[in-house]
Amino acid sequence: MKTQHRFGTICGVVMAFALSAAAIHAQETTPPPVRDSATAPAPSGQRATIDGMIVARNGSEMTVKTGDSPRLTVVLSDSTKATETGGFLGWSRKDLGVTALVPGLAVKVDGSYDADHKLIAQKVVFSRSSMKVAKQVEAGINPTNEKVAAAEDAIRTNQKNIETAQAGVDANTKDIAQARTDLDATTAATNANTQATAENKTAIAQANTRFGTLDSYESKGDFTVNFANGRATVNPKDKDQLAEFVKTAADLPGAMIEVQGYASTTGSAALNQRLSAERAEAVISIIQQTGAVPLTRILAPAAMGTTDQVGDNHTRSGQAQNRRVVVTILVNKGIAGAGE
Repeated sequence: MKTQHRFGTICGVVMAFALSAAAIHAQETTPPPVRDSATAPAPSGQRATIDGMIVARNGSEMTVKTGDSPRLTVVLSDSTKATETGGFLGWSRKDLGVTALVPGLAVKVDGSYDADHKLIAQKVVFSRSSMKVAKQVEAGINPTNEKVAAAEDAIRTNQKNIETAQAGVDANTKDIAQARTDLDATTAATNANTQATAENKTAIAQANTRFGTLDSYESKGDFTVNFANGRATVNPKDKDQLAEFVKTAADLPGAMIEVQGYASTTGSAALNQRLSAERAEAVISIIQQTGAVPLTRILAPAAMGTTDQVGDNHTRSGQAQNRRVVVTILVNKGIAGAGE
């Protein structure tokens, strides 16, 4: 009898406690009336509790879709509490922070409106099951976003490739036009040569002699550019003198410009070979910038390394002489008639 009485007492206490908890939970989860934001904005300072789903999140603001408003802006702050509920009757609570608020999460927001009709959130409550669903949604969205970003990168890359290819086509078109002009000029010159008369036989014989010496070149002068140890930079004084020297080749028929880079024996062989190449390239760049002679009359630069040393590498002055680039103006005897 005592056991039955004690069991009845315990059941009564449990039932009363459960009813009290249910009443508290209903009071927390039942929102007060919310003003219809589609018809009239809520006045500043008015408190409100809304239920909805997060559809977008941008820093301290998130957009919540409710039954009254398709887009309600909720403002978050460091003091905003984000609480996850779960367990039996929702009694289990865990503060996760506002970073847990992600799109797809069903929430209840408690706060007050500001002057811009935005709801300043003081407390955001969501269930554990809703968070699970939101994470599943987010897991499906992220791979799609990554694929979209990769596709956009591929489109941008393809666009750049198309632009580069178009630039190449334009350059080739110009080259073709120039080649046609040169061909027309060559054809005209050929036609003029075929009209040679008997009075030109002597000139033709001289030309034949020239053609026999097309592989013979004669130097018409050279210019030396010296460099600092381990450097490939042309100093301004040499740059101006080099430009003046190159201009002398502009009016010489059949003139070609040869550039040879050298290094002293100081340092490793690989370093000296690279320095000789870089020095020759630096000089070639200056010659091209002068515009005095076309590129077709400039021979490919030669990296001579430590060959043909002109100074004693045991002395600083000798090493300075060996760190050089020699620019030579060559004239084909057959074309210029230098062999006559």
